[in-house]
Amino acid sequence: MSQSPAEGFGPLSYQVTLPLSRQTLQLVAGLIRTRRSRLRSRWRKATPAEQALAVLAVLRHDPRLAHIGGGLSVSASTVRRWVLEVIGLLAARATRLDRVLRRLVARGGSVVLVDGTLIRTRRRTGRANRANYSGKHKQHGLVTLGLTDEQGRLLWVSAALPGRTADITAARRLRIRQHLHAHGLTPAGDKGFHGWHKDVRATRDCPVCAGPCEQVVLTPYKAEARRPLTKAQKQANAAFAAMRCAVEGGFAALKHWHILDKLRLDTRHATTLLRALLVLTQHEQSVRDPQP
Repeated sequence: MSQSPAEGFGPLSYQVTLPLSRQTLQLVAGLIRTRRSRLRSRWRKATPAEQALAVLAVLRHDPRLAHIGGGLSVSASTVRRWVLEVIGLLAARATRLDRVLRRLVARGGSVVLVDGTLIRTRRRTGRANRANYSGKHKQHGLVTLGLTDEQGRLLWVSAALPGRTADITAARRLRIRQHLHAHGLTPAGDKGFHGWHKDVRATRDCPVCAGPCEQVVLTPYKAEARRPLTKAQKQANAAFAAMRCAVEGGFAALKHWHILDKLRLDTRHATTLLRALLVLTQHEQSVRDPQP
């Protein structure tokens, strides 16, 4: 704080529970400690554990940076610098898509659930921000695609794209189907991906299939003009929706980091933030539900 409070109006403090495991705190503190050692950093205001705790609190609860800084006697800009430093360290640990898919195939996976979500952002002035307006959600934001397994465990998230980008356009731009096909995996998407299967029909010469492409893209049936869905198609859509509902759990785990409720950081840091939160989400899941 730049000015001392008036007499009788000193700052009050209170304790808040952070619903994270101690192993996550140790992971982040270890990354900070390693970076400081590599940089041969001098004395700092906060220890690696204190900085890690402050950053995790910002990511989990999204409080005002000045409130977090007041408890540590630092400015809001210092807390922002801590956050950017930590999310950069965490994002560097994110696994590349091809490696994620190889691990899934090694575990016996065959289907990958694909879905997109909108990360709300502040409305900014200027033409550059017009691309972030989503006509579907009627608000400004950034689109990201996520891949989960059949149990709903989040495997990978894409880079942040402008909010006006449709899910199927983002998938085509990122060539997700080609990555899945190279590992023998089948994508499953909602009605927003209807028409994705036409890409397979148009691929007459597939290098993976050594001829006509034989990949299957799973999407629900969609009613057309003067052609309503039959009873069998409705039953197939219900079974398909029951299988795909697991993908919502993956995004729910990611958005449990409330900093994504409405992103106040500059949008150029959005991709780094998403990959950092992916690493933290997967670490929390591995701690609470270890893989055999």
